[in-house]
Amino acid sequence: MWGDGGIRPLAGREGIDVTAEPSWTPAPRGGLIPLQPMGFGTVLGRSFAALRGNPRVLLGFAVVVQMVSSIIGVVVIGAVAFAAMSRLDTVEEMSEDFDLIAAGATLVTVLATIAVALVLGVLGVIVQAVVVGEVAYASLGERATLGTLWRRVRPVLWRLIGYYLLITAAVAVVVAALVAIVAALAALETWMAVVFGIVAFLGALVLYAWLATKLFIVPSAIILEQIGVGRGIRRSWQLTRGRFWPTFGIIVLIATIMNVASSVVGLPFSFLGTAVSSVFVPTGAPEASAAIAFALTIAASQIVTLVVASVTVVVQATSSALVYIDARMRQEGLDLRMQAYVERRDSGQAPLSDPYAYDPAAIAPPRIPQSWAPSTYGQQIPPYGQPPAYGQQIPPAGEPGEKAPGSGASSS
Repeated sequence: MWGDGGIRPLAGREGIDVTAEPSWTPAPRGGLIPLQPMGFGTVLGRSFAALRGNPRVLLGFAVVVQMVSSIIGVVVIGAVAFAAMSRLDTVEEMSEDFDLIAAGATLVTVLATIAVALVLGVLGVIVQAVVVGEVAYASLGERATLGTLWRRVRPVLWRLIGYYLLITAAVAVVVAALVAIVAALAALETWMAVVFGIVAFLGALVLYAWLATKLFIVPSAIILEQIGVGRGIRRSWQLTRGRFWPTFGIIVLIATIMNVASSVVGLPFSFLGTAVSSVFVPTGAPEASAAIAFALTIAASQIVTLVVASVTVVVQATSSALVYIDARMRQEGLDLRMQAYVERRDSGQAPLSDPYAYDPAAIAPPRIPQSWAPSTYGQQIPPYGQPPAYGQQIPPAGEPGEKAPGSGASSS
């Protein structure tokens, strides 16, 4: 059953005109998104707007967990690297033992980095799952507690982790194979190594962009439909059919915006480090001043990078959930089920079924175009999901300008 303790509606029905005909009720509206297929700008804008909808979860949990885990990861890697490399002080340089210890220390540091990266990736998966759950509730005008979201995502958490490890392993295998081929060609000292390296890099980049777009909503499908990894991949492949370029555009634009934001926000800290160093070292000792300025600049830049990276994870997870919901609205009429859910909830009906449950027989009804279409007597029909103005009537079924099924409010 959808919804349990910790759910609070954000808003009820809005814009009800008491002077209109009593038989007409406006389409219910969700809190985060309009309950209708969304345009590109709506998905992009609401991906950022979700941060202020439930800050206790999205900012207080997701961003903080991501930041703390990243800081711990950097400290662990630094400690391992320091402990491994400090053994070099016990042997003479340029000796055989020195080379062996250096190679071993490097290997240990690389393995520690990989292990920490995997752990951070798993924590990122948990954050993404919580964010997707929050977006699902917020789209229905509800605010969920962290406990409610955890109960929602916990049954499929291992599936999400398995999917993450599967994708990571696949990328590692492809990269290792390409590097091995380039290294073999380079050992033969042939010009083919350079050509193959360039072609392989460009091909891998295109393949990655294509697969990343087609599999963009796999986590959202696994979480909201409570399905396995294989089924989630098939669902993402199906729902992104015909929506490749809008989905790809969302991915690229969000990455670009967050990278630019990181650069813009981090730039002032480089100047701040130099200014603060002059306060700590009033005598102007060049070496000490440079060291302090460097340390402050690195620390400030890293903190800003972590904050932006943490927010990026939340925004990307939000966009994944919104693209998933929009695709199901267009292909399966999910918006009509969401409208019916909101109407029943607002009228006090219980129990309420999960509106995101997959229905293999669901097909989206015909939609009225997002422009006003003329009817028989010069009337105009409002776009899908928009209530008619006062005194305006929609022509009855069968006449020109007839309303498409589902274009108005659904009734329970």
